[in-house]
Amino acid sequence: GAFFQVNTPGAEILYQIVMDRLAEFIRQREEARQAEHKSRGDSNEYQRKKNILFDVCCGTGTIGLACLKEGVVDRVVGVDISEPAIEDAKRNAKLNGFDPDEGNSNDGNDGEPQTRFVASRAESVMSQEIQRLTNDNQSARFLAVVDPAREGLHSEVIRNLRNAREIQRIVYVSCNPTGSLVRDAGLLCCPPTKKYSGVPFRPTKNYPVDMFPLTNHCELVMTFDRCTKIDMDGATDDDAAPKEEEATKPK
Repeated sequence: GAFFQVNTPGAEILYQIVMDRLAEFIRQREEARQAEHKSRGDSNEYQRKKNILFDVCCGTGTIGLACLKEGVVDRVVGVDISEPAIEDAKRNAKLNGFDPDEGNSNDGNDGEPQTRFVASRAESVMSQEIQRLTNDNQSARFLAVVDPAREGLHSEVIRNLRNAREIQRIVYVSCNPTGSLVRDAGLLCCPPTKKYSGVPFRPTKNYPVDMFPLTNHCELVMTFDRCTKIDMDGATDDDAAPKEEEATKPK
């Protein structure tokens, strides 16, 4: 069945933190691009990048749809194993004006729907979805939110996140911060291995959210940013994370 946070005031705080972490990253990247555009003396009008959110374990779509409604991102692709949850996500999208079956030529997405929700194991479709999105949106900026169950992320999801060089920030919402998050953070941030290749991430900020007052349980929102050359000891130009413009070039 579909899961939904029952502590509405707490959920609003949690979702706002997620949106703030995504918006901060987008703002920083856009400011850097604008400065570079100005320094080049480019006569062409500055065009901001589209921001596409990959929402893993999206449930009923609340986080992604909140980000769309507040104008943080331009498009959301959500994946969840629960078919009832995905059906609810599609209904929620339609009720909020983001019908997955209809596009809008005035929304900056070339008439394509702003939402897409897939009922499947994330590890089964994630690589295909990332490939599809990068092929269709080579100049877009990609971000990810993951909100798994207490068991955490499947190892293949972590591997796909690491290998998706276009994704430079992950916001991880954990309901098991002393268990599965510890394991997943280690795999996201460990040096490249045979199984977990790709430039690792590093944790940059953590925000606890007390969703269950008077209990021992607490949710944690952890932000992971892709490592740069400075972050990686002894990194070379080929080892470290590419600049944003380079990260979105087709392979």
